[in-house]
Amino acid sequence: MGKISFILGRLKRMNFDQMKESAARVSERNGKPRLFVYADMIWCGYRYAAGYVDYDVFHMDEANAKERKTYITRGVNDKYIALLNDVNYRHFFENKVEFNKAFADYIGRDWIEVKGMTEESFTQWLGDREYIIAKPNDGMCGRGIEKIKVSDYKSVKELFDYLTADNAFDLIEECLEQHEDMSKIYAGCINTVRIVTLNIKGKISIPCAFMRIGNGGSVDNFFAGGMTTPVDLDEGILKYDAINEHGVCFSVHPATGVDIHGFKIPMWEEAKALVIKAAAVIPQVGYVGWDVAFTPKGPVLVEGNEFPGHVFYQLPAYTFNNQGLAPIFDKIIYGKDR
Repeated sequence: MGKISFILGRLKRMNFDQMKESAARVSERNGKPRLFVYADMIWCGYRYAAGYVDYDVFHMDEANAKERKTYITRGVNDKYIALLNDVNYRHFFENKVEFNKAFADYIGRDWIEVKGMTEESFTQWLGDREYIIAKPNDGMCGRGIEKIKVSDYKSVKELFDYLTADNAFDLIEECLEQHEDMSKIYAGCINTVRIVTLNIKGKISIPCAFMRIGNGGSVDNFFAGGMTTPVDLDEGILKYDAINEHGVCFSVHPATGVDIHGFKIPMWEEAKALVIKAAAVIPQVGYVGWDVAFTPKGPVLVEGNEFPGHVFYQLPAYTFNNQGLAPIFDKIIYGKDR
């Protein structure tokens, strides 16, 4: 019944133009008739709770039944979230102000809430900062976030008026300083590492981690021009190509010439310890993707995602033998394979 409900729900929200584009890509890739691709997409939706994006991006057309079962598809990911993330506590992650308050010990930066902020309190907070970050509460994938150069405004009042107009922003933060090792690979943005934690009855595990690397833009987000690649959990080293949203792989960063293979994340053990501590703060949300930045003083939390994405965890560039991450997650969550 769950699979049928998933399919019916997806059909209601389906973008059929995008599904058509996905089917066309798959058909061109494998040479099979588009009608066959559509039929197989529908079957994978029923059998594995896979959306058409999953089918396309994971190359599920190239996997057999046993291999397909190993993927964390959209429906499987939704199941993990429904099981582990209590809806009554998700607001701590959805609301950036609440997040900063709840995880104040781990964010490593000064900030001020726009609500109730006066020109006087803002002026005092601003001090001699050259740049600040302005954020809306509900911005996702970096949308709506602005890095502001203070000197671009004629006065502090003009900047204050901009920040408080139209309720566009909810909090203002100081800019993080990036660790020099992370800047070597790309200095145009803060390169973060997405570290996933699973909190199962107080036992916290890290099933996977991925570095997000900027490439020509001001953010590292995978769906905004950035790249991603797995991080070896034991050593904190990158061992595979980075890949972008369009499926292009890079062994060397195209903008900086730095080798991606062998790059070591600084203070890796400290980063893992950080997210394990953070995961215990709100145990009612047990499945979180933490975005961690690395500063000269140590790793800090940028944000926590209570609805962690599942796509870039299992891209073909580093899912060898058509093996997804579901067996790893299931072992931690259920204590056994599905």
